[in-house]
This record gives sequence, C-alpha cells and structure tokens, in this order.
Amino acid sequence: MTGPCTAPDPATRSARRIALGLGIPIVLVLAVLIAMPFMAGNETTLQVDGHIPAEPGTEQGGVHFSGTVHQWAVSGSLAIEADRQARLSFRLRGPDGSPPRQTMRVPITFTMPGHDMQTEVTARQTGPDSFRASAELPMPGAWQMRMTFSDVTGILSFDASD
Repeated sequence: MTGPCTAPDPATRSARRIALGLGIPIVLVLAVLIAMPFMAGNETTLQVDGHIPAEPGTEQGGVHFSGTVHQWAVSGSLAIEADRQARLSFRLRGPDGSPPRQTMRVPITFTMPGHDMQTEVTARQTGPDSFRASAELPMPGAWQMRMTFSDVTGILSFDASD
C-alpha cells in the first residue's frame, strides 16, 4: 500500500508552470543554435557585379564579382583570353576590413557543369590582400569557378564561349 496522495500546494504548481514556461523555449533556442552549423550550407554564390568587355588581352571578356565566403569579403575579376586562358585576380578582406594576417593559398577549381571536366589551381597571394591565378579552360561553354575557404565554397558561374 502506498501512503495518501496529497496535491502540491498552489505555490509549488505555479513555480513548476513558470519553470516549464521558461525552460522549454530556452531548450528549443539552444537546440536550434547547436544545430545551425550543421544545417547551414557550405556553398555560397558569388554575384556578378559587371562584365569585362572583349578587347585585346581579354578577347572573350569576363566578369567582375563579389561576395562573402566564410568570413572573407571577396571582390575580383575573371578575364578570359582568346585561347580560353582564364585570368583570376581578387582581394580578400576579413570581417573587420583588414587583409589576411598570414600568407594564404586559396584552392580554386574550375568545373564545367554537366561534364566530367575540372581544372584545379591555387591562387597565390601577390600582396597583403591580393591574389592571382590562371587556368586553361579546355573547351568553350558554361563554367563555374569554386574558391574554398575553411570548408566553405564560393561559386561563380560564367561563360567561356568562342
């Protein structure tokens, strides 16, 4: 046999309700904050800010681009020569507007969507916040440039038509 069951006093019930009313939303917020890094995409699209006209040295034109990849503000240009040599130059600025504190090498991959074709190069630092790379694009058509910083990839779509 068990002892008599007594109802908790109103003050205790009220305290439990307040604890549940505050505790459940706090636990839900914490769960969302913990899950966000796992839900956040690891790719971001770089936007085209303008086009580079076709002229000697950039016979196929190109694009100016910008965006934020991981913590870096990226701005640059991608120019394409007559023989489909892509010349990439860009600047990096951190969240506080300063250049990278250490020398960096940035992996760049040029891929052709729908084809099993890619070219990998490394952009080398040429100044405190300046980087350059070049790559030959094997065939004309729609391409993507992918630059990666700490497992986050910035993607720029462009055309290298004849």
